[in-house]
Amino acid sequence: MMQVQGAATGDRVIRVVGAVLSVGFGVPFLLLSGMALSSRFSGGSGDPHGYVLIFGTVLALGLGLLAAVVVPLIFRSSRRSAAYGWSMLVYVLAAIGLIAALLTA
Repeated sequence: MMQVQGAATGDRVIRVVGAVLSVGFGVPFLLLSGMALSSRFSGGSGDPHGYVLIFGTVLALGLGLLAAVVVPLIFRSSRRSAAYGWSMLVYVLAAIGLIAALLTA
């Protein structure tokens, strides 16, 4: 009985830590991605040299990878492997989009 309760508590701690890290990596990833894409597709001169696009893309790719690794931790251990697959698929698609926006600027 104690092992089952200890395992449930350990899984709960992992899920809470995963949620905190997911927010910690995910929010800056979304902000940097939005800034980079806004720099790419805006018609104004807010980023005349493209530094926001370049550095925003590079930083977003790093934070996105970290987020893709920690987001599946919020799921139960039985569903975590499937969550890793979906998380990496979404990251790869987002990375392709960011890199395409950078290279076509």
